[in-house]
Amino acid sequence: MKWLTLGRDLYCSSSQWRVIFKKYYGTSPQSKMATKEKKKPLVHWKVKNFVYADEPHPTIKLRCPGLSHESFDRDLKPKLSSIMITSAVARAVALHRPIRVVNQSSDAANPSGNGQTEETFLDFSRLMNDYYSFMSSSEFVMSRAMYNNDIAKWPLDLKFIHGYVGNTSVANVSHYYACSEEDETHSSDLGQSPLWTNTYQVVLIDKATRKPTQLPDWFKDKFKGRGCRDKGFIVKPFTRPALTFSLSSTVRWTDTDQYNHTNFTTYVLWAVDALHAGLRMKASDAPSGSEAADQAKALAALPSISREMLDQGLHKMQVTYMRECLEGESIETHVWQEEGGEKELVLFSVVKNGEDVCQMKMWYFPADGESSVESA
Repeated sequence: MKWLTLGRDLYCSSSQWRVIFKKYYGTSPQSKMATKEKKKPLVHWKVKNFVYADEPHPTIKLRCPGLSHESFDRDLKPKLSSIMITSAVARAVALHRPIRVVNQSSDAANPSGNGQTEETFLDFSRLMNDYYSFMSSSEFVMSRAMYNNDIAKWPLDLKFIHGYVGNTSVANVSHYYACSEEDETHSSDLGQSPLWTNTYQVVLIDKATRKPTQLPDWFKDKFKGRGCRDKGFIVKPFTRPALTFSLSSTVRWTDTDQYNHTNFTTYVLWAVDALHAGLRMKASDAPSGSEAADQAKALAALPSISREMLDQGLHKMQVTYMRECLEGESIETHVWQEEGGEKELVLFSVVKNGEDVCQMKMWYFPADGESSVESA
């Protein structure tokens, strides 16, 4: 079965989810977690304290490994790509680990009404039996505690909450908390702010037309109005100006997933590299020739952002995925700041053949210690 053209890593059909789970766990999401005879890499994640609550909003709590020594950059700051991967895998466990066994009743999806089935969070496995999904928008909001090296980032407690049901889309929210290995009380979300929060929205796709389609009535009847948000989450595309600083790249094998699509974290790596290239160009001494022209672009496109601001740490990132990139294709990552806009805000657009394929906004913490933005 082909990967959805607009799809991103870890967002696919139910059969593909089963392939991913079997690869890492040695079993399908409909069966028990891997046995000792079938251990796979993610078994060593040692997910613990898995708890489901139905009220006030459908919620999963679990404890998972956090950021490893490879998750930090040369300035000892957590890599956004590692935060995204940790979030995606923890979310996959939350969505597909069974929350209870229920007796099947006769309905359109199960005419015979025989036997039992393992129910998953938001009935996501059932939903993906008949549809595809792709992530349209995602946001990460980091606290200043993320950049405090005295606070351990391993393990982490996840609180995964159903957010909102629209006509064709579902939004969810996940909070990640610092915790102690010895704490078994599920109380790490009480009395402290999360290290980071991820809000995202997926859109349901018809398998035949490969276009957005309405959520089935059974899903809307069961979950609509029960989320923690009063609206969906959309990162709207924005216009790329004529004056930007850009960095060219070729999609490498290491940039892609098993379906040859650019991994969802690679776009962020391109953006970070483009920003640092622009700052390096701004600081270049006595440039000449084409380098002088590049420096002029960098100075004009990035008037306010500085390395000192980056040292404060990334506060918030929003991303919208629009088109795909494949191995071997050439892309340009454009970076700029809005004229007269927030000095801590940087905008990015990954462009292929003149078309924007992914856009991002990144806000850095201001040097004065205050937060300049709020989560959507």
